[in-house]
Amino acid sequence: MSEYQPQTVAFDRLPSQGVVYGISLLSVIALLVAVLTMGISVISQGFMGIVTSLPVTAPLATLALVKIQGETLLIHTLREIGGHMRKATGATSYKKRPELKKPSPTGALDLPGRDGRIHLYEAENGAVVVWDAKHGVATISCMVATPGLGQPQADSAPTLTPEQRDALIFEWAKVLGSFTQKQHITRVTVIEQTRPGTVAAERRYFEDQLLSEVTGVQESYREALELADQAVVAHLTQLTISFTVSGNARTLVKGAGGGIRGLLGLAELEMQTAEEALILAGFTRLVWVTPREWGAWAKSLIDPAGQSSVDRRILTEWQGVDPQAATPMLIEEKRTSVETDSAWHRTFWINEWPRYETHPGFLSRMVFARKQTGEPVRHTFALIGTPTQVSKAMKKIEEQKRTWITNQKLRAKSGKPDSAADEADWENLLQHETDLVGGQGELQFTAYLTVTATSEDALEAEAASMLNACTAAGLEPRPVVWQQTEALLNVAYPCGAGMK
Repeated sequence: MSEYQPQTVAFDRLPSQGVVYGISLLSVIALLVAVLTMGISVISQGFMGIVTSLPVTAPLATLALVKIQGETLLIHTLREIGGHMRKATGATSYKKRPELKKPSPTGALDLPGRDGRIHLYEAENGAVVVWDAKHGVATISCMVATPGLGQPQADSAPTLTPEQRDALIFEWAKVLGSFTQKQHITRVTVIEQTRPGTVAAERRYFEDQLLSEVTGVQESYREALELADQAVVAHLTQLTISFTVSGNARTLVKGAGGGIRGLLGLAELEMQTAEEALILAGFTRLVWVTPREWGAWAKSLIDPAGQSSVDRRILTEWQGVDPQAATPMLIEEKRTSVETDSAWHRTFWINEWPRYETHPGFLSRMVFARKQTGEPVRHTFALIGTPTQVSKAMKKIEEQKRTWITNQKLRAKSGKPDSAADEADWENLLQHETDLVGGQGELQFTAYLTVTATSEDALEAEAASMLNACTAAGLEPRPVVWQQTEALLNVAYPCGAGMK
């Protein structure tokens, strides 16, 4: 019998065709303004108009054509101007004053950096339903155990064979792809959070048992618990599903009683459907997040200093955190970082994925990233998938193909030789079109990585460790400039919002 060959995967590069000749729409507008300005100057002043208009046209052309990290100087400049304007007007700072807070409806949360208030409702099965009334989007979340999906670490034995791991990943992809068949599903997000763990529940169990009174056992067992408490790491995976009340979903909501009652009925129906799909795919350990568990996730993100007190309530009637207590009391945003209650954060956008052949589970190098001291890097990774109708996806491909052909003709006229990047763009378009014709769904993925530390200096060190891990995994992250608050509270928070 031949040895099993593990499956490999490679990702497409970001397209670089632009609107025309690799130039984006914003850059085209800037160039048109520069040309128009020079034309008016030449008409009114003759040849000297070219010279007199250079102080305007030269910077515009430079901003439109010169690129840094794949983006034009114009985009970088506008982003910096917007960020400094927000800072000058005090929009980058937030301090909560509970004594001045106006009464709000039960379950309503106002999060800085978010557009609109969110409401938290509890379904009959105890799960939380996050309702964004302004945008008409509801979100449900479940914790999923992923047994050995990633690549095994060097110091631990694998829990799955390569065949089992590849099969599980294939089934996981099928579950995600199934969400493209429902028009009311707007976003599917997989959030992976890594942080120091706890043995608080085990410690409390030991103290409550008669075993703690056996002579010679107490000290050795307590010592083992102390060592475990320092070494244990929590890796939590959460799947959030966001949907709107539109199309067929509107009929289901009306059939369930309409209003909030109908919304909760639709949410429970989506929970049942998703749970069946996950169980059939092999994920037998999953649980829908309750309001207090939702609050615990949010609290651990903005206030890691209070994590130990939250962990001590595990497996008690007070497990979790009231969502009202999980909102930030302080936010101070800087260019590439943001400070919250007891933490400093930096969010990166994953700009490029591995373009070489790699194995599924390659993200393990990032998930299990460690500092030089050997401690885990506290971080939250969010993979956001936006379903797109096949007809719209095909139309977009046709537009991209026409753009590529136009750019190819311009390159031929100017005598510019073809490049490997241009050929790769064309091959990616053809492969994408073939996949859609073959019946595959369309999920447009975007990924963000948030690194969290308990001090500003520690953030720099942990971010450097995470960047090294990303490089080893073939990822190219870029810090989100002047959007750190928005990224933290829309991506790392389990509310299914995503970035604009």
